[in-house]
Amino acid sequence: MLQHEKGDKVRIKKGESSGERGVLVRANGDKWVVSLMQRDGTTLVPTDHLTNYSLAARRAWHSMPHRKVGRPPGSKVSDRVSVIFRVDRVLWNEFLNAEQSGLVADRTYAINECLRSILASSQRVRPNAS
Repeated sequence: MLQHEKGDKVRIKKGESSGERGVLVRANGDKWVVSLMQRDGTTLVPTDHLTNYSLAARRAWHSMPHRKVGRPPGSKVSDRVSVIFRVDRVLWNEFLNAEQSGLVADRTYAINECLRSILASSQRVRPNAS
């Protein structure tokens, strides 16, 4: 059976550091020394007080090594298309700042609204057929 390993990323479930994330440094009996990410320092945590994300990923890979990543076929949440386009760096940085400060809540929604606005205005300008 797969076990915890040095370098695994974990979340502490119980105790003083409950909810904190860290990296396993070394085993110490049935406990692990965990280097904490949110603050400097380490803490000693019993194995059963850890959620080990790296171990979960190893187990998933071990049980299904050829599984495709992403959502399974047929689980479409919405009918969307991934698009790659170029944006001026200064403009993109301004957009990211607005997103980070909460002025833009949803990147997909914002871009969809911009495209809808462009399409609506282009249809107003288009002359009517006689």
